[in-house]
Amino acid sequence: MVGMGKSNDREESYDKEELELLLSNMPAGVIIENGDCEITYMNEFSIRSFGDQVGKKRSEVFIGRGSSDIPCPVDVILKDDTEFFKQTVAGRDDRLFEITASSLHNPDGSRSVIEIVSDVTDQQKLDQMKSDFINIVAHEMRTPLAAVIGFRDMLSMCSEGMTDKQKYYIESIGNNARKLKQLIDDILDLSYLDSGILKPGHESVDMNEIVSEALANHQALIAEKNHDIAVDVSEAMTAECSPQNIARVMDNIIFNAIYYTDVNGQIDVKINDRDHDMLVSVRDTGIGISEQDLPNIFDRFFMADASLTRHCDRIGIGLTLAKGYVELHGGRIWAESTPGEGSTFYFTLPKYNTGAADNERG
Repeated sequence: MVGMGKSNDREESYDKEELELLLSNMPAGVIIENGDCEITYMNEFSIRSFGDQVGKKRSEVFIGRGSSDIPCPVDVILKDDTEFFKQTVAGRDDRLFEITASSLHNPDGSRSVIEIVSDVTDQQKLDQMKSDFINIVAHEMRTPLAAVIGFRDMLSMCSEGMTDKQKYYIESIGNNARKLKQLIDDILDLSYLDSGILKPGHESVDMNEIVSEALANHQALIAEKNHDIAVDVSEAMTAECSPQNIARVMDNIIFNAIYYTDVNGQIDVKINDRDHDMLVSVRDTGIGISEQDLPNIFDRFFMADASLTRHCDRIGIGLTLAKGYVELHGGRIWAESTPGEGSTFYFTLPKYNTGAADNERG
């Protein structure tokens, strides 16, 4: 029995050595942080990236962590009971690292946070190059597009005496030019959100007008599909926000509800007053979203099903922009769905000015 105990001790020691060797040679960092935000372990990758910080508070390693701008994973994972959390931080030599944190259950029953660290400097540079390229192209497209719209307007003013077919062609030019302009504006806004240039506004906005405008924009499609629309919004419901941004949020969500709901469907738009913020919901009886696709619907250029979206003249950034606009104003956005039964999109919006600067583009 004694011999068996010694064998187990040797196996346990061997396992620890193997684990330490594995962690030391990983091409990614591993950091363990206890419930008091103290670093209890760092592997070789992490030490090379940030220096040996074992025993220090996390806020000492990453300046600002624990603030509203750089929340501490311990607070998010252990105190808020979130499954996992991601953030990007700076290390030595201006390298950028993405940290993915999740809960770690210890043998004594306590919980820590384990963080996996990946160097994303080169990926960030590539993303910046792509963003710069898109930004330049979008800006350059505005000039010829402005000429197309301008000449189309001139033709429209001189349309007296034209045939119905000629008038139809002029109108078609205008419609498609407006769609292209909206696409360019969306791409630029996505770039502005990524770079932090886009700022929240805080005008007093009538949410009834926002909802009515979004429904009016798609009245033809609503009539074509014979949808029943129900709106439950208090007449006095206002928010301090950017009317352009929040109008785009509402427009994108309502369009999706209309487009992905078959004929004779039901669309319910509701806003609940919740003291300091409001909860907006748009429910439809449409095709729904699969459990597999639901976590990805706010990702840029994500299209849940090409067979369902091939006739849609949008490119998959509407919900990405909606998420960006809502979070820009201090709210959050999410969705619930059952395939074949419909979806409900929710977002919250603060009712009062939080002190952010007016909406502006640098």
